[in-house]
Amino acid sequence: MWNLRILLVFLIITQHSVSQTVNDINYFLGGELNGTARYNSMAGAFGALGGDLTSISINPAGSSVYLYSEIGGTLSFNNKTVEGTYYGNSVSKTDNNQKLDQVGAVLVFNNSNTESSWTRLSAGINSHIVSKFNQNSRLYGSSSNGIDNYFLYFSDGLAFENLPLYDGETVPEVYRVLGEENGFAAQQAFLGYQAYIINPFNFVDGETKYYSNLEYGNLDHELDILSKGLHRKTTLNFSALYSDLIHLGFNLNFHKLEYHSDQSFFESNHYIDSPVYNIGFKNGISSFRNGFSGQFGAIMKLKKLRLGFSYDSPQYIETSDETKQSLTSTYLDQGSIIKETIDPGIINIYDSYQLSLPSKKTLSIAYIFGLKGLISIDYTTQNAANTVLTKEGNSKYLDELSNTFKNSFQSIQTFKIGGEYRFKDISLRAGYLKRNNAQRNIIDSDQAITFGLGFNFGSNSMSLSFVQLNENKEFNMFSEGLNDPYTLSNTINQLCLSYNIKL
Repeated sequence: MWNLRILLVFLIITQHSVSQTVNDINYFLGGELNGTARYNSMAGAFGALGGDLTSISINPAGSSVYLYSEIGGTLSFNNKTVEGTYYGNSVSKTDNNQKLDQVGAVLVFNNSNTESSWTRLSAGINSHIVSKFNQNSRLYGSSSNGIDNYFLYFSDGLAFENLPLYDGETVPEVYRVLGEENGFAAQQAFLGYQAYIINPFNFVDGETKYYSNLEYGNLDHELDILSKGLHRKTTLNFSALYSDLIHLGFNLNFHKLEYHSDQSFFESNHYIDSPVYNIGFKNGISSFRNGFSGQFGAIMKLKKLRLGFSYDSPQYIETSDETKQSLTSTYLDQGSIIKETIDPGIINIYDSYQLSLPSKKTLSIAYIFGLKGLISIDYTTQNAANTVLTKEGNSKYLDELSNTFKNSFQSIQTFKIGGEYRFKDISLRAGYLKRNNAQRNIIDSDQAITFGLGFNFGSNSMSLSFVQLNENKEFNMFSEGLNDPYTLSNTINQLCLSYNIKL
């Protein structure tokens, strides 16, 4: 009775594993154009320019480019259309959201000591969204691969005596105990057996081989995905100008990632005489992450030319995950149609582990056309194959997953070009971004076209930007067994408004 009362208030358990997959890590690689409207409208090509609140999060040397202290913030409106493609069938869904994308400030200290080579010092703080994980997508298509293969994969080698319900036991209780003592795989096998999807070859203790109760040719699959969350980066910045020639800067970054995804899968079109049919499988994951990274940057002034370099250390992120599951199936029992629902009502809480996202290097060049305008180019590399998952006390699963990244991911190379033309107090801006995919098997590149306007009112300024970003990612239906691929193509239209005040 004690266990049952706990379950009624939503029992929480601890696992000796982790739930992360390549699908989830895929969301955390790359990034969008989220920052000040000026930064966005020039496609983020600010590595050799500085003088922008978001730019100091890209190249730390950029804050000492400022002549005056400044504070500002940015609001954004996003319209995202997601096209899900599965075996040639495409379905589109659209979603909108608004966010405070960026807020920051820079304090500038001019050195009055004429004998010192350090003529300007600055300190800044900026917080901006690196990526938004909000996504509403749907997939539909036919496959000859069934969800039974998922449960067969995880049941293989597990002793049958773990799966039945014995006198006085409940589904939540057994699901919990299996998770604590045997881990995630045993829980999946238990769900599959209790929903009549799999059976052992022999109903005896010690049996470790199973077969499917589903009979099918081509199956219809539907998958609805509702994801939300974001990656926010908060930067503490210090920079200085040396001999009126080179800006040097350092950042200490704090990363906060929160990611929630609910997936609802449905499989139908089994043979009419299949013992079990119409399978519904729901999975939810929530990830909570906090981390840090460092940056070093420099900008050199050569008359009208500016050269920039910045190095981003790996992002060291402490991660904890939670999951929940339920499974339904339909079968015929003595002439009656029975719909079986296996819903443990339990949240699995996994041991924390560390995610290390790879370092980045950025080379930049800009040319200043006096007071009329400028053009700027950034080139960034990040080897996504160096993504690593680790855990205190070691984890064979995490080591295997990290090795999978080496085969699945490649170096991400990002090219940005932006320009600005000024006449009086109005600025016209435009830019272009191209980034190859982190996944080796996807040829299509992410691309963005950007435009913007700026209005200078003397002691304050206002900027508007428009960004259209197209990006493609490939995922697998499930991690094992039914791992058929699908793609999600995002078209993001973003409007931003920034307002900045000189102090």
